[in-house]
Amino acid sequence: MCDIRERAEELIYDQYGKDKIIEYQKYVVPSGGKELVEKNSGMRYMFPHVYIWWISESDSLIGLAILDNVKGKSLPITFITFFDHTGNIIGSHIVKYREDYGWEVGNRRWLDQFLGLNHGSVYAVGKNIDGISGATISVNSVTRGMKRSSLLAELLIKERYDGSE
Repeated sequence: MCDIRERAEELIYDQYGKDKIIEYQKYVVPSGGKELVEKNSGMRYMFPHVYIWWISESDSLIGLAILDNVKGKSLPITFITFFDHTGNIIGSHIVKYREDYGWEVGNRRWLDQFLGLNHGSVYAVGKNIDGISGATISVNSVTRGMKRSSLLAELLIKERYDGSE
């Protein structure tokens, strides 16, 4: 996890700027929220936790980054999704791709399809998300993973703003 965490934090600073305050947390998704997020995304979590970073400037929350894993054909695909303070996706990156095929999901052009989406958006391969020939499993997994992360981001941001952390 150390090299993945370091890579994730480099990407966070690239996305939000070097002068931001980042607060790292290994987050175990509580059972009620976990069931809701899994049901609405159509995908179960691979692990009982995700890694999150709260990004602030002064005392104001400016964003949230979530590092998560989805199952490729047989191995995990580790990805990070960047959100603004309202839960809209402002960027994403495949941090570690372990399969022989389907690596094209890491292409910037493909990932940019998620920009502006949030917990209420449609994430549908073949409708608003393009497929990639030869990468069907990876495309579907990453797409559902992005939806899952956006649902979790919405819960986390709401919890933080409600002051019930």
